[in-house]
Amino acid sequence: MNKLQDLLGSQNLSVFLSHYWAKKSVYIAGDSLRFQSLFSWNHLNDLLNYQTFRESELRFSRDGESLPAGDHPTLWRSRLQEGATLVMNGVHHRVPALKHLATNLRQEFGYRCHINLYSSPAQQQGFDCHYDTHDVLILQIEGEKEWLIYPETLPYPTADQPSYDRLPPEEPPYLQQVLSPGDLLYIPRGHWHYAIAQETASLHLTIGIHTATGLDWVNWLQQQLRDQPHWRQGLPLAGSCSFDPLKLRGHLESLRDQLITYLQEPQAIDDYLQYLSWQDQPHLPIQLPLQLHGDPLAQGLLGKFIWSPLHSLQWQAEDDQIKVLIGSKQMVFKGLPISLAMRLFSCRQFTLMDLGDWAPDLDFESAIAPLLQKLILAGILFVEADQDAEVSEVSSLAEVSKAPTAGGTVIIQPDDVRERSPIPKLYT
Repeated sequence: MNKLQDLLGSQNLSVFLSHYWAKKSVYIAGDSLRFQSLFSWNHLNDLLNYQTFRESELRFSRDGESLPAGDHPTLWRSRLQEGATLVMNGVHHRVPALKHLATNLRQEFGYRCHINLYSSPAQQQGFDCHYDTHDVLILQIEGEKEWLIYPETLPYPTADQPSYDRLPPEEPPYLQQVLSPGDLLYIPRGHWHYAIAQETASLHLTIGIHTATGLDWVNWLQQQLRDQPHWRQGLPLAGSCSFDPLKLRGHLESLRDQLITYLQEPQAIDDYLQYLSWQDQPHLPIQLPLQLHGDPLAQGLLGKFIWSPLHSLQWQAEDDQIKVLIGSKQMVFKGLPISLAMRLFSCRQFTLMDLGDWAPDLDFESAIAPLLQKLILAGILFVEADQDAEVSEVSSLAEVSKAPTAGGTVIIQPDDVRERSPIPKLYT
């Protein structure tokens, strides 16, 4: 199920994206228990009692004033009893359910998502009126909190344009709403807001969505240009000792023309789109002991093969080979029939029976098994027991696995499983 639509509940996703996203705040009421599986007071107690935190991960704020967190739970308890709001940054790194949520939202939004936790004592305000430099979704877990949302004064502020050195708008809030457990609130980037806990202590999660901007593309282009000597070359002297304005202007015009030529090439956008598709991707998951041996029959003949649930898989055919991209991994297969690739890399899960139907002429021992083993060891493919499989299928699958080969083989070159380059190279 689409995780964003799941969070939005009764709010239609298409309507949310067209009417509210990056435009105005919206409140969405929900069932009081719908976020309970994500987090609770018990989760917070376990984190505070049994885990350690760096200074950047745990902080306190009261009436807009930041307070030192210290490194002992006794001080944390005192801060809360004094009325301070507890903030736990990056809580998704500590709670698997939240990590799964953040990862899925990253896939759906296409940009990095993080989750912070806020716990406020009753009738307390942790922060002054401010805006965030990224879009946020507020999930109310426990208690109630009143939110006041004001329009933007600086459209689309970036991370280096914080609100603390600017004045909030003087007009009244365009949205004032008390959130109860199960409610959601969306606040666009740059919209001023503050919140006050009500009669009981409040616990909520804030999901931050860090969308890229045109400036990010420009910064990415700058990284590419560093690989070109003529962009690293010093400009002609501009001082009085040897200043030639025509020479300096000519040099800049030459650089400008080269940049324009590159920007007119499809590759200038294609490379950046590819970079966006895999940046901030989580690492490929670990599944032990399966990844110690990579045996495709670890769950028997009725095993179910599943691509990494935390990543989107992309593939394309180039000449006589198939290129597969998933997370930061790139794999190249030679001799893999295009008909099999179309089925194999376009589904989320499959069985050995499916492979037998898709490629009846490929020998299991010499072609199918090595292919699956490579994918398993690379952390791309997982094997689980198929609870719905029929035992009667075993005999027919055994026949498929022994099917005679028609000469087709799947070869994975030694260097064909590799990490993708952090920054795709610019064509020259």
